[in-house]
Amino acid sequence: MDLASSLQFVAVALVFYIVYGAVYRLYFSPIASFPGPKLAALTFWYEFYYDVVRRGRYTWKIAELHKKYGPIVRINPREIHIIDPDFIDELYVGASKRKTDLWSWTVPMLGTPNSILATVDHDLHRRRRNAYATFFSKQSIRNYSSVIQAAVDKLCLRLRESSKFGKPVNLLHTYSAMTGDIVTGYCFPESYGLLDKPDYGAEIYELFASTLANVHILKHFPLLLPLLLALPEWLVQFLVPDFATTFRWQREWVRQINAIKSGADDEKDRAGTPSIFRTLLDADLPPYDKSASRLMEDAQTLLGGGSVTTSMALALATYYILSDDHVLRTLTDELATAIPDPAHPLPLVELEKLEYLTATTFETLRISHGVSHRLQRVSPDQSLRYHDWIIPAGTPVSMTSVHIHNNVDIFPEPHLFKPERWLPLETEGRRLQRYLIAFSRGSRQCLGMNLGSAELYLGLAGVFRTLGHSMRVVDTVKERDVDICRDIFTPAMREDTTGIKVVIEGVGFLQMLLNEVERSKLSK
Repeated sequence: MDLASSLQFVAVALVFYIVYGAVYRLYFSPIASFPGPKLAALTFWYEFYYDVVRRGRYTWKIAELHKKYGPIVRINPREIHIIDPDFIDELYVGASKRKTDLWSWTVPMLGTPNSILATVDHDLHRRRRNAYATFFSKQSIRNYSSVIQAAVDKLCLRLRESSKFGKPVNLLHTYSAMTGDIVTGYCFPESYGLLDKPDYGAEIYELFASTLANVHILKHFPLLLPLLLALPEWLVQFLVPDFATTFRWQREWVRQINAIKSGADDEKDRAGTPSIFRTLLDADLPPYDKSASRLMEDAQTLLGGGSVTTSMALALATYYILSDDHVLRTLTDELATAIPDPAHPLPLVELEKLEYLTATTFETLRISHGVSHRLQRVSPDQSLRYHDWIIPAGTPVSMTSVHIHNNVDIFPEPHLFKPERWLPLETEGRRLQRYLIAFSRGSRQCLGMNLGSAELYLGLAGVFRTLGHSMRVVDTVKERDVDICRDIFTPAMREDTTGIKVVIEGVGFLQMLLNEVERSKLSK
């Protein structure tokens, strides 16, 4: 066969393959009968348009599709999406009910295909998760709460110091520094000391911001990451500087893990409390699970997950509380009664008993969503049933926190920040918690939910007991800087956002003197 004939054969075969694929997806796929737009059933380019071209808008397009097609919709050639809140506990189940795999197509999204978050197989994920479970239990986080409180105190000190200059502070940066110090101090022998840096460690904030900005590209083009990893560093820096920065940090995490493995960092562990990676490296785990290359991916996942979502939640909460005199007054009054002396804060277990602070924490989780991207689950062995629909085993099925948290039947006026909707906690709070999925549910529920919750309680209590009436929102446009309108796995504002900013007012000479005393204590 000559070259011309070969090319002709290849062209005919390619056309046949495309036509066969289209016919199969539209008419013979196991989910061909499910409602939804034909174009979405035909090709992933439909989703690509909304998430890549329109910059993270498919979450909102899916909501529109549900209005047209009903509570269950086929949103791409492989996936079913359900918007019915009463299906949450049927989809996101514990390991005792059935196995739950991750959809392999989503693995490349975050650039950590071997991390615990991206582990596809149910049993392997369970083994890897169990290795971390002790660190993130409720009791372990309570034991770690003194470190969280110290970070909150240092944040409040930095914020008070900013009043000397009257310069606006970007809350996304400050809260990211606080949560970053907390999680790095837990993972490694020493925290990164971001709160001590003049720019609040902006490089780390920008690192995860740029990583999230590329999640949809990586999902649709899974070969891009291995291709970039194969290129020389200088070429990656020239072509895509964001990825070059990520790769540099990944090498740094490998270096840190190898230093722990060699024992070089043993003397730095805090007061006899081993770091997470120190303990994992000593654990009875398969060699690959303890390899520096794989633990590096877990480090990126833990640091990103432990700082980005919680700092976003705290920044949004601060904006909404300061923007509503009633909420601000009610919260600060409760905190002033419970904490007469701000220098002696309440322990976490006592803060969790405060009704309005708890309601504010729940409302913060609702309005910030946690993860805004739909979370797919695959039941490999059992079919699922939604009313009269039988979803075949092996089909990716998803729900989205943004849709549930904005459901007007459950949360009337969902665009408003209303802690009162959770009160009284014993009745309304208990009922509404069923629909609060900022940390997801089931066997793949957010590993760090207890840490995130503790940071919200201690962070909100510390900031508003100390600085509540001294903060004022400035240079912040709600439609641009606050309203969530994009999905980059985590919630995002408009691309032209300049952040959520406040100034600290009314801190006099005596407070400045107290600041210096407090700084000397924190430095010891």
